[in-house]
Amino acid sequence: MEINRDIDALETRLNECDNVRFVFVKRDNSIREAHGTRRLLAIPHDSWPKGMRKASPSVVTFYDLDKGAWRCLRRSSLLGWFEVDE
Repeated sequence: MEINRDIDALETRLNECDNVRFVFVKRDNSIREAHGTRRLLAIPHDSWPKGMRKASPSVVTFYDLDKGAWRCLRRSSLLGWFEVDE
């Protein structure tokens, strides 16, 4: 399994894949592993975005499949990511 550290590639894969696993450093300096997506077909309909707003260029938003909610991570905090076999 190859670990990727390219944040732009992570954003692309979040848009294309149902489940991407990634690890990042939270604001409190703890390490967090997340399973996420931005692919609407993988997100419950009641959690779909209600509208559009301009995203901050310093963060990546994703739907957290474990928590069942939208979350974000600072672009500079990514440690690595890889796709989860479906």
